[in-house]
Formats: sequence, structure tokens, C-alpha cells
Amino acid sequence: MKAGISLEPIDFQSMQDQVYEQLRTVLMRGGFEPGQKISGRMVSKALGTSEMPARAALGRLLAERALVQNSNGTYAIPVPTRRRLEEIMELRALLEGRATEDACDRIDEAGLEEIRQSNAGLNRAQSENNLDAYLDYNQKLKFAIYRYCSSDTLRAHIELLWLQCGPLLRHLAVDPTKAHATSYCDEAVRALFAREAVAAGEAISNDIRSGLDFLLVHGKFSSESGEEG
Repeated sequence: MKAGISLEPIDFQSMQDQVYEQLRTVLMRGGFEPGQKISGRMVSKALGTSEMPARAALGRLLAERALVQNSNGTYAIPVPTRRRLEEIMELRALLEGRATEDACDRIDEAGLEEIRQSNAGLNRAQSENNLDAYLDYNQKLKFAIYRYCSSDTLRAHIELLWLQCGPLLRHLAVDPTKAHATSYCDEAVRALFAREAVAAGEAISNDIRSGLDFLLVHGKFSSESGEEG
């Protein structure tokens, strides 16, 4: 009997998870516009997969309130009300400040270097007026910190909140320079390197709240009557 070629079966769950993780990452960094339509066909074409894992991934994101479903069954990026955004961002300020404070003394030298590089990239993107790079480095910087938080539950809740507010970050395109002018990221990084946990946590919270103030001026929102849940 001839020796067969050793092949690993393609696991549907693994494919679904990969599609889900890619969509999740793009949503969290503001890669989609609020109100933008999204379909299983569009996702499968972009990622080179069948529609089945794409639809399954979209269903998971719907359950996490990262998407809404229209009456015809299509999906869209939600457009929040002002009140909804305020709720999400205030929760972010509380949870991410706490996560930063917890992580401060746990971050090793490699982690501090990653944080330094991400912050340098954030500053560079701002000076070049590069919104996509700015959003990318903003996410990298924050999660390079939260990765060292000792609470898995806290990190999971932070990620869910980012899923729900990420698309609104696209409105920083109105004036990225002014958005960055209210950033407290440099202050947070200095505090982390100095192992000043409380100061680092406060800086991250202040950064989120200043971002909220900017978005409330420049963002586009749905009416309160359109609020879901």
C-alpha cells in the first residue's frame, strides 16, 4: 500500500475563529465606518473563504452588539446615540484606568519597549496626519498595556467595549491634530516607565475622556429613539 500524503483536516471552527478575529481587530481599530453595511459575501470575498464561516463570525459579532441586523437580514455597523457613546466611553475610562494600574508593575522590559515603540508610532502618525496609522498605533499601545493586567475578565470587558465604539474613532479624521492635542498617552507612558501605577491609570482614563469630548463634537449619532436594547 502506497504511503499517503499527510494532510491535516480543515476545521470549520478554526476557520470561523480566524474570520472572527480579523473582523474583530478591524472593528476595534476603527476600520469600518458607522452605518457601513457588511455581508457574509463581502467578508468571504475579502478573506478568500466560503460564506459559511463569514456568516458565523458575523453572528458572533451581532451577539456582542458590534453589529446590528437590518430587517432584510443584512448586517451593518451600528450608529450609536450620544448617550450610548457616553456610557461606553465612561465604562472604558473606568475599566482601562484600572487595568493600567494593575498592569503597571507587571510589565517587563520587552513590554515597556513595545509600549515605547507604539507610542512613538502614534506620535509619528499624528505628525504625518495618517489616520489609519494613528488608529492602529492607538490600539496597539493600549492593548500592549492591558495584556499585562492580571484579570482576564477585565480584559474581556474592555475588548467588548472597544468593539462597540471602535467605528466612531473614524471621526478623528475631522482633525487628527486636534484629537492628538488632547491625548494623555505620552503622560501614561512616562508614568509606566516610572512604575507610577496610579498616575498611569489616571492618564489613560483622562485620554479616553478627552477622546469622548472630541467625538461628541465631531461625531455623527443616531437619534435617541433609535437606541437599541
